[in-house]
Amino acid sequence: MRRACPGVGPGDPCPGNDLHTDDGIRFIDFEQACLGNALMELAYLRIGFPTCWCVTAAPEPLLAQAEAAYRTTWREATGTDVEGELADACAGWLIRGDALVQRAERGTVDQLARVMDEDWEWGTVSARERLVHRLGVVAGMSRGTAALGGLGRLGADMRRAMLDRWPGLRGAPSRRP
Repeated sequence: MRRACPGVGPGDPCPGNDLHTDDGIRFIDFEQACLGNALMELAYLRIGFPTCWCVTAAPEPLLAQAEAAYRTTWREATGTDVEGELADACAGWLIRGDALVQRAERGTVDQLARVMDEDWEWGTVSARERLVHRLGVVAGMSRGTAALGGLGRLGADMRRAMLDRWPGLRGAPSRRP
């Protein structure tokens, strides 16, 4: 994805990394900050805060409202439409296995392979529940698209297989504790 923007994206817009003011929300944690169009940050909301302890599944109306506000703000700030597709950014979070574990464990092993042999708790959901949520998001967003249709079908099949194999997996909560 080409990233060109007149501003800096926080790269880590998790709950708790935000400061609510009279002028709106301001992000205060910039450890993953970068220049760009921030589709990865917008995907954070849709994919459920992938690198945070508090994975949640926001309701569709809230997701649509946030995405529309982002696109409107981008258009007002740049005079152009957002480049790239949100589904692509969500697919990136799906295949980024390191985001299944806390930062201290990232880069130590292949977490996507590990999750098939073991499950572990981290925050509001287990690693398998994180993966099932992401698979569902990407499957839904990719349905009927030419570029990601195959990935969407694979995601739906993998999600179904995981739920069949581990029927006790829960969905991500709609609110953080």
